[in-house]
Amino acid sequence: MQVEEFFRWATAEWKAEMSLMRSKGTEYTVSSLNGDEDKLKNFKSIGERLGLSASMVCMVYLLKHMDSIRNYVIEGREFSDEPIEGRIHDARNY
Repeated sequence: MQVEEFFRWATAEWKAEMSLMRSKGTEYTVSSLNGDEDKLKNFKSIGERLGLSASMVCMVYLLKHMDSIRNYVIEGREFSDEPIEGRIHDARNY
């Protein structure tokens, strides 16, 4: 892959990831009672309920996607309706 082609591809992937982050983020961003939104509130809230740090919760979410990517690499096929590119985008967003 030529350098310029790579940067076009990387830019397109980044745009797709940002779009995904915005659309999925709305579902997972918990608004507080005073209306302030904390983008990381879901990690903090789950961490508080489980006695884990927000970073540990994030790592669990990331590893779920990494396991899926690992299985794809090992088996050479997808095991769900979500394409592997979606798993990669999710992992990069975490």
